[in-house]
Amino acid sequence: MVWIEYSVGLKRETTMNMKSKSGFTLVELMVVAIIVAILAAVAVPLMTWNKKKAYATEAQTGLGSIRTAMQVYKSEYGHFPTALAGTHPYAIASFTIKTNDLAGKYYLDDDYTVESAAATYTATATGSTGEVNALTITLNQDGVWGGTLLQ
Repeated sequence: MVWIEYSVGLKRETTMNMKSKSGFTLVELMVVAIIVAILAAVAVPLMTWNKKKAYATEAQTGLGSIRTAMQVYKSEYGHFPTALAGTHPYAIASFTIKTNDLAGKYYLDDDYTVESAAATYTATATGSTGEVNALTITLNQDGVWGGTLLQ
C-alpha cells in the first residue's frame, strides 16, 4: 500500500510493506573473493621476484667493491694479483677491503671468493645461509655478470 503525504507543498511517497534490507548478497561477496584471489595470484610472484632481486643487489654490491679493489691493484702493479684460487678478497695484500666490509644481511664475508691470474679474474659470491644458500653471482674482469641468482 502506498501512502502519499503532503507537507508544505512537497509530495512524498512511503511504502508500508517494503522491508529495509542491508548487507551484501552472496553473489557480491563471491565476486569480491574472486577479485582478491586474482590480485593475490599476481602479487605473490612479484614479491618473490623482489626478494630475489634484493639478494642479487647485495651480492652485486659486494662484488662491485671487489672489482674496484682489483682495478686499483692492477693500476698500481700492472696486473691482477695472481695465485688467488678461492682466496677471500680481504686476504689479498694491498687491498682496501677489510674483514666485515663485505658482510651483509644475506651474504657474509666468507661467501666471497676471487680466482685470479695476471690478466683475468672472477669474483664469486656464493650464498651459504637461509634463502641464498647455494645461489651464486659472478663478476669477471670485463664486468660481465653471471651465476644462478641472475637467471
